[in-house]
Amino acid sequence: MLRQALIDEGIDLSKIFLIPVPDVGEHSIWVSKVKSFCPSFQIVYTNNPLVRRLFQEEGFEVKTIPLYQRNHEMGTKIRARMLKGEEWESLVPRSVAEYIKKIAGVERLREIAQKD
Repeated sequence: MLRQALIDEGIDLSKIFLIPVPDVGEHSIWVSKVKSFCPSFQIVYTNNPLVRRLFQEEGFEVKTIPLYQRNHEMGTKIRARMLKGEEWESLVPRSVAEYIKKIAGVERLREIAQKD
């Protein structure tokens, strides 16, 4: 989903790596886990305060990422619209909407949002 959205935006994928890193559930080893999955790096880009702190504690330079239309495209708002059956597709890149539909993402979201 992310790869296709970057392609749609004209991003040269030969200059970036997209590496999924599983959550290990333990802050003290998470940075070392990220380092084990990635090629060598010196700068970390994040807006997450915890990620910022963990990497700074390990001596990395951490930079903030400018947020793109954050007020319109917050994940919480988009998921809420999906759950209510409201229009959400215009709030994400076309390829993301297509992917979510392909994997029945709205239905899956509704299923996990149900109360026991």
